[in-house]
Amino acid sequence: MSRKRSVSDIVVLILLIFGAFIMFMPYWFMVILSFETPEETASVPPHLIPHNPTMENYRKVFIDMNFGLYSLNTAFVAGALVVAQVLFCSMAGYAFARLAFPFRRIIFLIFLSVMMLPTVVIIIPRYLLLKNLHLINTLSGVILLEIFSAFGIFLYRQHFLSLPIELEEAAVVDGASVWQIFWKIVMPLSKNITMSFGLLVFIYGWNLFLWPLIVLTSPEKRTLPIALAMLQGRYFGDWGAMMAGAVVAAVPPIILFILAQKSFIRGIAFGGFK
Repeated sequence: MSRKRSVSDIVVLILLIFGAFIMFMPYWFMVILSFETPEETASVPPHLIPHNPTMENYRKVFIDMNFGLYSLNTAFVAGALVVAQVLFCSMAGYAFARLAFPFRRIIFLIFLSVMMLPTVVIIIPRYLLLKNLHLINTLSGVILLEIFSAFGIFLYRQHFLSLPIELEEAAVVDGASVWQIFWKIVMPLSKNITMSFGLLVFIYGWNLFLWPLIVLTSPEKRTLPIALAMLQGRYFGDWGAMMAGAVVAAVPPIILFILAQKSFIRGIAFGGFK
């Protein structure tokens, strides 16, 4: 039995290594191409290591294409969405999980129904609303209509339902208010789910493309996904510049995920889907 198990473990390990290799190689070639000249990027087969590494592609994206400003714009949008969605979704999730108010179940089902609608269905109403608020071509306009998340409310609600209610009942006996219970008891017990959800929101905000593309019209207000799309038109065929831009866009979420992966896994495994 142990011998059969060891053989199966080896087979599984080989398959996992092969799968990791397949997933890793596109990113490796993306990085390699970003350091190559246009002549080298056209070579067949592609190089595994750049023969004459150059930073010219990064100079193009940061100086000619102003990727530094676009990175700041994207970081501002993603950071603001993390703070706003964690705050509002956690409060709404707690209300649906613990507070009694009229039509609670119906309102929650309405929130869930939003998850079934494709984003493009509500693009025009959202744009008209933003236009009436005079927030077109502003980063605030991009953020405002993205601060609520039906998925986030559902995630927090399911997590709060999994917490022992006896802690909150004891706090009520001691005279604690709803706000005190939420901030001093419930949220400290929800660090892992908050880290997990915050990471998902950051990646969502960092990669947000269609909504900023519609709302933002000035070049200086662009975000990184829009700038990457512009690279395909302005530097079509210059794979080194396009890959350099892709590296700039990909590195922050990857680093953040590596730093927060343990909390992310714990939050998903033992939090909202428990």
